[in-house]
Amino acid sequence: MDNQNTGNYGKRPLWQWVLIYVVVGAVIYGLLYYFVLGKRTGSVYSPAPTTPAVTTSETSETSPSATVTATQDTITLTADGFSPKTLTIKAGTKVTWMNQSGAGATVNSSPHPTHTDYPPLNLGSLPDGGAVFLTFDKPGTYKYHNHLIPSQFGTIVVQ
Repeated sequence: MDNQNTGNYGKRPLWQWVLIYVVVGAVIYGLLYYFVLGKRTGSVYSPAPTTPAVTTSETSETSPSATVTATQDTITLTADGFSPKTLTIKAGTKVTWMNQSGAGATVNSSPHPTHTDYPPLNLGSLPDGGAVFLTFDKPGTYKYHNHLIPSQFGTIVVQ
């Protein structure tokens, strides 16, 4: 009798094998997308500028206050956190976050970990040496943080 039972053990109908392969394939594709493809296709990536935004000839033609205003829309992330921690701007200003921390980071809206205060501020991954940006159109106070190191945070005040 044992020979009769072992002959059918392990045999599955074709539809079960197809279902198993589809599920395993979907899991493998999901893992590949999450760990490989998802990190490459971010549209907010841009290389860090190699030259200053204001050239020397333009600096000599503008007043010192104009130069200060031009640099205030850039926030730099270092190993110590965001600098400046609080930035006050006018509505319609484009703010750029540059990562010079030596490691990957993220820029996300507060509160941690839900990022629900201002969803457009969920800018995602910020590789070392990279930059992301956002234009603030509405007046208000917007808090953000580095999701990977939540103690690194900052505030944008839009007037």
